[in-house]
Amino acid sequence: MGGMVSAQGDVYRYGILLLEMFTGRRPTDDQFKDNCNLHNFVALSLPDQGMGIVDQSALHNQVVGEATSST
Repeated sequence: MGGMVSAQGDVYRYGILLLEMFTGRRPTDDQFKDNCNLHNFVALSLPDQGMGIVDQSALHNQVVGEATSST
């Protein structure tokens, strides 16, 4: 948004994209207010509650896909 392009910024944005994919949440969700954001949400959940933040529908699709492809 008008800032300088840098490799560090690209890496950060890629990381946020990965967090969106794993959690199924967007950085603009209503739950992320005040000082809470997607990055902090994941950081506070790891390592003890890692599976609690993973998008369960993504896990279900993976298991179904593996069962289908093995037949």
